[in-house]
Amino acid sequence: MTMDVLAFGAHPDDVELTVGGTVLALRAQGYSVGIVDLTGGEMGTRGTPELRAREAAEAARRLGVEERRNLGLPDGRLTLDETSRSEVIRVLREFRPTLVLAPIESDLHPDHGWTGRIVREASFLAGLERWDTGQAAHRPRTVLGYFSHTTVEPDLVIDITPFFEQKKEACLAYASQFHNPDSDEAPTYISSEGFWDWWEARARSFGHRIGATFGEGFVHDGPIPIRDPVKQFVEFGYYPSGDADG
Repeated sequence: MTMDVLAFGAHPDDVELTVGGTVLALRAQGYSVGIVDLTGGEMGTRGTPELRAREAAEAARRLGVEERRNLGLPDGRLTLDETSRSEVIRVLREFRPTLVLAPIESDLHPDHGWTGRIVREASFLAGLERWDTGQAAHRPRTVLGYFSHTTVEPDLVIDITPFFEQKKEACLAYASQFHNPDSDEAPTYISSEGFWDWWEARARSFGHRIGATFGEGFVHDGPIPIRDPVKQFVEFGYYPSGDADG
């Protein structure tokens, strides 16, 4: 099975929380999308790896993705080494995506940053004919970097307004990770009562940048071509409504 898009995360729930709206938007346009989790999230403070795996399966169902794969790399100990790079090269050659989504390399969580670097290097090396994995070489056309804890200036923003509530429902499949007043497990940042306010505010901030209600931001290495700048800005500009006084 080949995929148009592969979204990589360090842990189950990373993709849903960050680019779940983009995944839903791509699926609505008919693109095939897969998710690859590098670890099982076994170092997580709340829940268990077994529960997290069940939650990940339910979240994938809610997103409507065709495939979800867990590479079984060590949570909390991700690094750029032969094993991690080779595992990602194999999955890239198996699914042969055009577009790859991965965390930016400067994220606060080390696993997120290492995932971004591993995926970017593997995306290049997967295209080398002499890098032997017993598979045909394949190099994705591009890697877009997404934001987890750390946010930088985005190079592009995708409007996820029609999919925002569905994205949140996919995230809520990870019930063990979020606020539960009856839980006696240790608190974490994402289990705090205020987490969803911050999470929604960031999506609104990205959306505002493009005249939408909700958005998801990405970075890209180098400029992105626009074939028709007039058409591109018919419905978007600093004054999206066309009202210079707005």
